[in-house]
Amino acid sequence: MHANVAAKEPTGAAQLVTRIYAKLLLTGFALVPAYLIAYLYFFQDPSLKFENHAFHELAIAAATLEGVFVTYVCWRCYRLSGEPLLRWLTLGFLGFSLVYALHGAFTGMAHHNIWLFLLYGPASRL
Repeated sequence: MHANVAAKEPTGAAQLVTRIYAKLLLTGFALVPAYLIAYLYFFQDPSLKFENHAFHELAIAAATLEGVFVTYVCWRCYRLSGEPLLRWLTLGFLGFSLVYALHGAFTGMAHHNIWLFLLYGPASRL
């Protein structure tokens, strides 16, 4: 009796199929944004415009709250470990949250002063 049969380890063929499946799954998930872009390119009318400031403000509020939560978690981890990288992560997430909150605050002014709105959106993502 072979050792791999006694230990009930998967055979080489099963491991190969599993590895191929995992790579195909990873590739499929990596290409999801390309599928969405292709869908919009081929099936949507470019002249259509969707503008909903309330949804945009809600999405920014959710992202800001998530950023504040991650900031808090990083800060707590930094307090426990004292690792400098966590201090910089805390400051980075805090900066993102503050700047992105301003982007959300200026959403309603997008038609009147587009530069205030545009200034804080991309800046928070740097």
